Formats: sequence, structure tokens, C-alpha cells
Amino acid sequence: MDTGKITSFQVSLLMYSVILATGFITIPAISAHYAMNDFWLAPVLAILAGGSVLAISIKLHQLYPNKNLIQYSERIIGKVPGKILGIIYFQFFVFTCGIVSREYAEFVTGNFLFKTPMFCLVILMVLLAAFAVRGGVELIVRSTLLLTPLFILPLFFLLLLLPDFDVSNILPFMSHGFIPVIKGSLAPVSWYSEFLIIAYFLPSVIDQNKTVKYSFLSLLAVTASLTYVCLVALFVLGPDTANKIYPVLTAFRYISRADFFENLEALLLAMWVVGNFIKITAVYYAAVLSFTSCFNLKDYKPFVFPIGILIVIHCFWDIPSFFKMAGFLATVGSFHLSTFMLVVPFLLFIIALCRKQWSKLVS
Repeated sequence: MDTGKITSFQVSLLMYSVILATGFITIPAISAHYAMNDFWLAPVLAILAGGSVLAISIKLHQLYPNKNLIQYSERIIGKVPGKILGIIYFQFFVFTCGIVSREYAEFVTGNFLFKTPMFCLVILMVLLAAFAVRGGVELIVRSTLLLTPLFILPLFFLLLLLPDFDVSNILPFMSHGFIPVIKGSLAPVSWYSEFLIIAYFLPSVIDQNKTVKYSFLSLLAVTASLTYVCLVALFVLGPDTANKIYPVLTAFRYISRADFFENLEALLLAMWVVGNFIKITAVYYAAVLSFTSCFNLKDYKPFVFPIGILIVIHCFWDIPSFFKMAGFLATVGSFHLSTFMLVVPFLLFIIALCRKQWSKLVS
């Protein structure tokens, strides 16, 4: 359906942006609510989940080369159950894309463009992502290569807060035990499980022998970036981190150096827009391929814009208000993402291994 060819490095860069796009804004507050001053450990603990998702995705791709998640699901659990699962995943990705679009629009209208209708922001972002998806996998990864430096650069400006760091905020270390840290890691686990999206890009990779190396380097880069952001929030805001909706935005507003480096939250806005464009495009692409693979359609492009309309509908239909969205992300959202992106692929992998062993015994 998509004949474009990409490299392992390009896919790893794409996944870095996909995971971190919304994670750096949302995870510190959610994890701090449960883990208190130890919330910076949450991304480190969640790396186990991210590594598991990557290992499962890569192994399934090796067992069923040149096939995406939906295509090899039919081979693993049967044609009819596989198609049912494909429809479920299509709906899941449309819903997830709607959630991300709403999260993007809520942040922009709530903190910067106060008088801009949220509907306009969502429509423009989804339309832009639709053009990228229609352009194919090569356009998506080339856009990522172009925009990722703009996405990463603003994080370094947080180092301007170095004189304001209160390192003592990290103490007392693990004073509440290990259980709160585990609870705080559930949010990063759900974000890390989004590495499953790589399953839709692996069939287009030309240097398969480098996939494992670059994928896990991407995982390490995501973990390092999230830990860095959490530590900055902890050192600047301390125990008050859990009370902030967007701790990183608050940290950016604290930056004031030499009467020159001020009002740098505009950089955060640019980072947010760029990152969410990449993430929405990747999830959008997964939704489109899930639909077309389920019905064995030869061309996915005619369905891009109709699915985009569904995404916009889900964006407003499923999330009636900001508080409903925040509550979903902090509670049910973690289990929702983990179920479809970690538990179900794990079950598919186990069934695939059993089928392989059975075929050996029979032969």
C-alpha cells in the first residue's frame, strides 16, 4: 500500500518525537501526584515496558516480515478474529489521535491563543497531518528529520534555570517507599507503550539489521529526556510540581537572565506544535493502515480525509471538557493505552511462538 523506503535511524527519530511530544508536558505532574519527590524515577522504571514493547514489535516483524500489526494478526489468530482485532485497533488509533489533538488544542488555547476557537486549531492540525499521511511514509520521516531539532532545542533553555535549582528537593530519597514510585510510573508506561506504532513503519525499513540498535537508542534517549525534564521540574518547583497542570510551562516562565532571556514560553509553544504534528501524523498513519489492512484495500490514500473527519469528531465527542481529559489521562488513560499497546501485542507474540513450536512438532 505504501512503497516508500526509510531507514532505521529515521524510524527511531520518529518514535522519539512520538513518545516525547506530549510526555514531557503531562508526565511530570501525573507522576508527581503519586510518587511525590521521587517522581523523577518513574521514567527510569518505565523503561522496562518500553523495552518490552520494542522487543515484541521487532520480533513479530521478524517472524512475519513485510507485514504490519493487523496483517500478521490475521496470520496469528485467524482471518476473522484478526479482522475484528483490526477494526478494534482502527477505532483505538482514531480515538487516540482525537485525544492527542484535543490535548494539543487545550494547551494552546488555555495558555497562549485564548480567543482562538479550539475547533480551528484541531481542524488545521488534522488537515496538515492528513496531507503528510497522504504523502506516505517517506514524507512523514523527512518531516520528522526537519522538525526534530526544533523540537529538542527548547529543552536546553531549561539549563538557564541552573542557578535557581534547589537540589535538596530530591531529598528525602524514597522516603515513601517503592509503591508510590510504581504508581507514578504507570503514566510513563502508557506513553512508552506507544512504541508499538513502530510496527506500522518497520515494513518500510531498508536496513533491517540496524533496527534493534536504533530502536533501543531511541528508548534510551526518551528515558534520558523525560528524566531530565522531571529533575528540572523537581529542582525548580519542588513539592509544588504535583499541583501544576503543566510544570514545564511554569519552569519556562521562571526563566529570566540578563534582561534578555525572558518570556521563553513561546519556545515551548513551538516545541508543542512541532511535536504534536509528528505524533498526530504517526498515529493517524497507523489508523489509516489499520483500516485498509483490515479490508485488504490496495490504496490507502482515498480514505485519509474521511478518517480525518472521524478524528475531529472523536476529538470533541469523546472529550467534553479539559477536566474530563485531564482525569482520563491521569487514571483510565494509562490502562487504556497499555492494554492495546502492551498487553494485546504480548498475547499475540505468545500465540505466535506457540504456533511456531506446534508447526515444528507437527512437521
